[in-house]
Amino acid sequence: MKTFTKGYLFYIAFILLVLAVPLLIVSAAVNIYAGSMDLYTGGFARYHISAVTGISNAQLKDVARGMADYLDGKVGSPQVEVGIRGIIRPVYSQKELTHLEDVRKIIDIFKMLGVLSLILLLGTGLYLFFKSGASRLLKGLQAGAIVTVVFLGSIMLWALIDFNSIFYFFHIVSFSNDLWLLDPATDYLIMMFPEGFFFDSAILMVTTIIAAAIVVWFAAYIVRRVWQPVEK
Repeated sequence: MKTFTKGYLFYIAFILLVLAVPLLIVSAAVNIYAGSMDLYTGGFARYHISAVTGISNAQLKDVARGMADYLDGKVGSPQVEVGIRGIIRPVYSQKELTHLEDVRKIIDIFKMLGVLSLILLLGTGLYLFFKSGASRLLKGLQAGAIVTVVFLGSIMLWALIDFNSIFYFFHIVSFSNDLWLLDPATDYLIMMFPEGFFFDSAILMVTTIIAAAIVVWFAAYIVRRVWQPVEK
């Protein structure tokens, strides 16, 4: 009975380690890019947002900094006052601010998942290491990297085939209201962040995650090649 229980716990620990790898990589990528001012300013330049909105490039940098700091949890509001065709006004309406509150809640969830997945990875990794040596731990890391590549690769393929459907699916699943349905004729949030921006950001983020997973796989592979002769 004790042997069965130990084997069962070992199996659970291995599965949790495999799952912790994609959770940690994805949550890290989401938090890094959500708080990246360069991501926003790059999108503004790519989609000529100054010409679309009438907001100067200098003020768009303030908008980008406000968004990055807000989603990173450094400030309490992303609101910025800008001059739009000679009129000084807040860039976001109350509806847009409420929607951004919902967005930050999602980012906060990813921050929590990042911490939990790191704890899970360290805990299960140490358990496997002390129970069976480095080999099983490294195999778990490789398996987690493969799961990451397969899952995120599928997401990327879906996005490349039909981004509209995945964009809609994400919003339906993530939000309990329809505040994300903004009017590009009046709402500056959607003017500054058009669908093309989200497509570019999604592809960049997924590519980064897949690249990180590949690095994890090869790093674990190299360590296994070095470690196995030592264990023998």
